[in-house]
Amino acid sequence: MVKLTTKQKILLEAIEYYINENGISPTIKELAEMTNGSTHPTHEKLIKLEEKGVISTLNGKVRTIRVLIPLEEIENAEH
Repeated sequence: MVKLTTKQKILLEAIEYYINENGISPTIKELAEMTNGSTHPTHEKLIKLEEKGVISTLNGKVRTIRVLIPLEEIENAEH
């Protein structure tokens, strides 16, 4: 089972929302703005999500975030 911090869950929720609304993945800057953060900590959280197998990205490419494990699935496994 994947365990996420509260901030990682917020970031994953923002990614899912953005993709559902726009049909493409957000940039790091857009994610930082959506979560009231700055780009460096947001990028670090993305790396952690990728290490946990929750998302995948193409290194160095913008708008390539793919959700592999949706937040709903993670939250259902916690209960």
